[in-house]
Amino acid sequence: MIQVILSILSFVILCYVILCCINVFMSWIPGAKFTSFGKFVSKVTNPYLNFFSKSGKLRIGNIDFSPALAIGILTLLASILGQIGSNGYIRAGVIISSIVGMLLSLIISLLGILFLIVFIRWIVLLVNKKTTPYNSIWNSADGFLNTLTSKITGPFTKKSMSYDKKLLAAWIILLILIAIGSIIRFLLCSILLRIPF
Repeated sequence: MIQVILSILSFVILCYVILCCINVFMSWIPGAKFTSFGKFVSKVTNPYLNFFSKSGKLRIGNIDFSPALAIGILTLLASILGQIGSNGYIRAGVIISSIVGMLLSLIISLLGILFLIVFIRWIVLLVNKKTTPYNSIWNSADGFLNTLTSKITGPFTKKSMSYDKKLLAAWIILLILIAIGSIIRFLLCSILLRIPF
């Protein structure tokens, strides 16, 4: 009986994760949160998501990474409850593997977001022939991106690179880091799952 309850609870948490993801995506679409569906999703998920965004420690520039942590924790909880629900027990290796996998997935996801932002900025810069209109959204992002790309490319490249070359180099380095991180995550989680207790 308890296995069924835990499986149902795991499913309910996963549904809530989907609502949290919808809330995050709606924040990117102007006016989406003001629809009746948007108001419902915000009312249901904002108390949980706001709990993580209060500190502001997961905000870098205009980008708030706290929803990624909030969603990751819920996903981890659903995974553990689902494991107990399906097997009737839980092993330490599964819990450790799930936690390590979630943390590494979070880091890889953050690198993936940065990868996309840097790539999009590089494309926009190329299309606009290396100029940016004064009222462009990229003007506010360029300060953050210039600092970020300098830190990423610093150990690997010359200091006197142009901004577009720094963006391209950072994009390539982020791609390599994502690939290496994914391999490490897979290998480490596979090893941890073999813990016998």
